[in-house]
Amino acid sequence: MTRLVLAALAVTFAATPALAQSKKYPPVATDPDVVEERHSNLWDGALHPDLKPYRDLVRDAKRMLERGTAEDTKAALDKLDAATKRVQTEPDAFVLRGGIYLQKKQWAECADDLAAAEATNKLVDERRTRMRIDLGLCYARAGKAGDAERILVAAAASSQTHKGELYMRLGETRIALGKLDEAIDALEAALDQGDSNNDLTRWLLALAYDRARRPNDALESAQDAKRFDQSMSQITSPRQPLLGQGDTEYMQGLAYLYALPRPEYALLYFRRFLDVAPDSAWRRRAEEHVREIAAMKLPARDTLTASGTASIGLDEIKVSLERPMPSLRQCVAKFPFSAFQVLITKVGPRTSEAARDRPIYRVPPPELKASNALNVDARSTTDPAFTEVYRCLEKEAARLPLPAPRERDTHYRLTFIVVAP
Repeated sequence: MTRLVLAALAVTFAATPALAQSKKYPPVATDPDVVEERHSNLWDGALHPDLKPYRDLVRDAKRMLERGTAEDTKAALDKLDAATKRVQTEPDAFVLRGGIYLQKKQWAECADDLAAAEATNKLVDERRTRMRIDLGLCYARAGKAGDAERILVAAAASSQTHKGELYMRLGETRIALGKLDEAIDALEAALDQGDSNNDLTRWLLALAYDRARRPNDALESAQDAKRFDQSMSQITSPRQPLLGQGDTEYMQGLAYLYALPRPEYALLYFRRFLDVAPDSAWRRRAEEHVREIAAMKLPARDTLTASGTASIGLDEIKVSLERPMPSLRQCVAKFPFSAFQVLITKVGPRTSEAARDRPIYRVPPPELKASNALNVDARSTTDPAFTEVYRCLEKEAARLPLPAPRERDTHYRLTFIVVAP
């Protein structure tokens, strides 16, 4: 049958009708590119009859995806399913469908489709680099970190674009593989590129340094990351989920340990990491952090705050709180993932309302109040179970040996954090 088709095509191209050409009206010049395209399409249609329907399906799917509704996305998936069944040697349908699965966070399906697109060997330059980055991302989150590293290394060796993001994804993959020195090299290379937002890269570099037991470098990287990401949104709301199990909690622990020193909060996040990542290879390192923070004399100086008109020394206040702190921490022992704040307002001697020889300054009334400051699990800040905690904290705080202001008509307001032992 194919021979008959080819023979017919040969006759068609060979047979050129001899038409009389008017001398008054010269022939219209033909575009050789158009002729070649028609010739190519004709041969493609004869040799690959599924190719035109395939391209039509891909075109229709693209239009549906541009509209962006859930119904259009579902219809586009149906079109792409049909396209991939017709032709497996073209990448376009696989790339489009893999992109949909990437958005849906269906990592295994994304990896399968993008791997099929890579296997066609028909993507080039920037488009291939973009696809390989996404393939590495999906491989890693589908539990195939080794395949992710392989494809990202191949991309890094040949790509001229997206190198910042490429090295960042390679770095996070190598952290997951436990190749910390290689991860650090990749992440530092990412920071040297000018084509990527490096906020997440800096946090990942702090993570790699910490797990490699290089705390000074981790401290520097975390502080650098915090300067560029004040809200820490790259940890709490990354564009794609962080790769390692419990890495969100671990990195928040690092942020509060190194970049925004609040050891009590760091303790909660490392505890939470140990709770949500029971099989992590980094449990021992998290346990080390828990022990180090537990050995500190709390409250931490960085979480102790004072305001008001009276002069007080925070260092002296910290020392006076260290001895009774174990009793306060026992009040919250049942809540290892919660932090509580104690607020105390102390007022100095008051000027009599009847005095006429000096001005009277208004000061707030004495106050003692406990409240919930942070929960790193799903517990609500208004949890009724906290009522007894507040009562206990306020009872213990009333016994604290805190000095009253000596100056007349002055006050200070003190806050500190209490966490479970």
